[in-house]
Order: sequence, then structure tokens, then C-alpha cells
Amino acid sequence: MIIHYFAYLRGITGCKQEPWPVQPDVRTLLRSLCDRHGDALRKKIYVPGSEDLGDVIIMVNGRHIAHLGGLEAPLQDSDTVQIFPVVAGG
Repeated sequence: MIIHYFAYLRGITGCKQEPWPVQPDVRTLLRSLCDRHGDALRKKIYVPGSEDLGDVIIMVNGRHIAHLGGLEAPLQDSDTVQIFPVVAGG
């Protein structure tokens, strides 16, 4: 499985992408990514004090996880996961 990070998430993780061992679902994957990359990533992915997603968009193979089962979306070794911060501008 390959994880791709975008925008300021690259600075937090120190990479644009990284290989990752397959996890059973998106929730487990996010927990393991936060364990590796620390509180800076955790604060961007989750709403403080909960496991609800914060201002991020998570896609698996180009499809938003909302269409795949949410945080319980199953993952496979061949998957590509993209994590985008929600940004606004004008």
C-alpha cells in the first residue's frame, strides 16, 4: 500500500509518499500513521479529543472514503491512499 500526502501534510510527515503495510481498514491505518508521525499529524487528521475526522479528505484509489464505507472501508495491499487537507482561499 502507498500513502500520498498533500500540501502541508508533507511537511508534517517529511515525505510526499511512503509505502505502508496493509491495514484492515482506514481507521486502523490512520491510527498507525498518527502513531508514526506524532501529534502534529493527529491534530490535523482528527477533531481534538475525538476520533472524528477533522479538516482532511481521505481517498482510496481516487474514491472518497464516504463512498467506500467511511473509516471502516477495507484496504488491500495494492491500494493507494491519498490524504488531503481541506484548504480554502479566494
